Amino acid sequence: MGQGIYNTKDWRFSNPKPFGFTVSDVDFFDDNLVIAVGDQGGIARSTNGGTTWTYGIFTFPTAAGQRTKANFLDVHFVSSTIAYAVGTGGMMAKTTDAGVTWSFVNTPLYNNARSINSVWFTSETTGYIGGQWNTLDSIPKLYRTTHGVS
Repeated sequence: MGQGIYNTKDWRFSNPKPFGFTVSDVDFFDDNLVIAVGDQGGIARSTNGGTTWTYGIFTFPTAAGQRTKANFLDVHFVSSTIAYAVGTGGMMAKTTDAGVTWSFVNTPLYNNARSINSVWFTSETTGYIGGQWNTLDSIPKLYRTTHGVS
């Protein structure tokens, strides 16, 4: 033992109040602005590097018209104001105000309620999502946009 082993004292709980949801991904824009996402539609935002957080629940309409909470799987900042979060049910959420408010984005995986496991944008217009199959060949798919999403 020894080399490469770190003591748990190097980690500390960063918030005195639990979010109320399990966090599945965290993305920092810089040393201060951070968004965390997780199950039951949970989104949390910090503007001071995680010292304090604001958080809430995001709901969206299913293709059948019912309101539901997605389990978020991934979040990614594109700029200091734009970020995307994706998850179960083909759901994508977008913020244009650094995570204060979020809006639903329709995706190719939404109509068949397939999970989106990952999101990444290389610019405000070019982005990728990867998730469950959405076609008869049952092969997982990677989708790309070069027009951004609104």
